[in-house]
Amino acid sequence: MLLPTAETAFEPQHNFNPEVIKTKGIKKITFEIMDKKDFEVAVDKSLTETYEFNGDGKLSRYYYTTIVKTNERQVTKVNRGGHKVSNTYSDYIYDTISTTFFYSENNLILKRYHDGLSYYESRYYRYDQMGHLTKELRFKETNNSVDRSVFILGNQVLLSEDSFQYQKYSSGQLKSVFLNNENRPYKERITNYDSLGRKKNENEYYTVAAWIQQESVFEYTDKLGHLTLAKFSGNTGNKILIKNTYEYDELNELYTEKQYKNDILLREISYVTSKADQLLNSIVIRDPDNKSIRIIKLKYDYGMIGKRGK
Repeated sequence: MLLPTAETAFEPQHNFNPEVIKTKGIKKITFEIMDKKDFEVAVDKSLTETYEFNGDGKLSRYYYTTIVKTNERQVTKVNRGGHKVSNTYSDYIYDTISTTFFYSENNLILKRYHDGLSYYESRYYRYDQMGHLTKELRFKETNNSVDRSVFILGNQVLLSEDSFQYQKYSSGQLKSVFLNNENRPYKERITNYDSLGRKKNENEYYTVAAWIQQESVFEYTDKLGHLTLAKFSGNTGNKILIKNTYEYDELNELYTEKQYKNDILLREISYVTSKADQLLNSIVIRDPDNKSIRIIKLKYDYGMIGKRGK
């Protein structure tokens, strides 16, 4: 159901297997989120995270609610004993942060981000005949629609423009050259692949600052080739090491994920899959530093229409 990959290991959203999504006819998955501090009751703030999919099972829209303001109000009631009892309640004001994805065949050609208010930022992608990314254009955009749920493109301001050139050294190694909007190279990346075409490691070098180096390393299971380790190290500022580890159950479904920063455990994520239909039904995220747990229940929408057609 979940498919961690070298390309998505460090993305903020989960990566669902498009083949499973398509086969099961899933149109939308909603995460219903509750947070709980250690030794306290769980708090339901009506937070959600939603994944929408197209007919090919690919992610078409990802959005989540975030609290931008909390208003507290005090309510005083008289109990059965005639005593006044005051309780404090919190009212939340939300924004919805969203990203929309557009494809041409198997290639992502546009990714549009919306901050929930009036800011839109889009990335447009172009590819060569081999499917390699050749250009990425990043724009700040305006929406001419009065309805936020509808996007009508107005003004565009170019923020950045990157181009990419490739040189294949062998079947297992690819060199990528990154060029800025002046067509000048500023970074090189060497990617090594295993015999099955999976990324083993990537090394990045910067033209202007040769001392800056970044490396990503990936490891897989022997059986089905599931990702078991994704590790990134860099020295652009303070040295940083980010590491994710993955474990799978007897059904080859993702079971546990641990996220580390500089060898300190940040999150331990447990995935609970129903053996009846092999659908992921809940996620538990443990944050040891903040001594809290996030409990997520998954709700599936298959987009089916009843006999009445309504």
